[in-house]
Amino acid sequence: MRFAKPFTVTIASAALIALPFTGSALAEAPRPQPTATTKAAQPTHSTPATKQRQDRDGQHKDTRTRKPQQQISLSASVNPSRVRAGASYSVTITTKGLSSGTATITSPEGKTYRVSLSSGHATKTLTVPSKTRAGEKSVTVKVGNKTTTAPFTVTTNKRR
Repeated sequence: MRFAKPFTVTIASAALIALPFTGSALAEAPRPQPTATTKAAQPTHSTPATKQRQDRDGQHKDTRTRKPQQQISLSASVNPSRVRAGASYSVTITTKGLSSGTATITSPEGKTYRVSLSSGHATKTLTVPSKTRAGEKSVTVKVGNKTTTAPFTVTTNKRR
């Protein structure tokens, strides 16, 4: 009997300690039910907005209300068109149909410069490296998806 009493107390105390942990497991909890999913009807194709307009003969005409795409033109020039090696030149960018944005200028050496357009115009001054060989060169200008080049001539550094 000496053994039974401590054993019973140990089992009873273990049950009292474990009771808070098992209470939630013994409770009947609702199981999550699967949710019903339905697919929304997808349009087979999109059509632009239309207006019905009656002409003089009483016939209905279908007129599309799409905005015409704005045409953007890009031009670039180098001033002066003949530049000595080691001298500076200006690249002038002009856009039509775009008043602001960013233009990327790539020099003949491969260096890129970013300039901001203001009222469709931008100017950047670059320098021809003094060791550049004489000949025809060009600067590339990119605005959005439009690209153009501006040719110029590099002359020798020596005066004759």
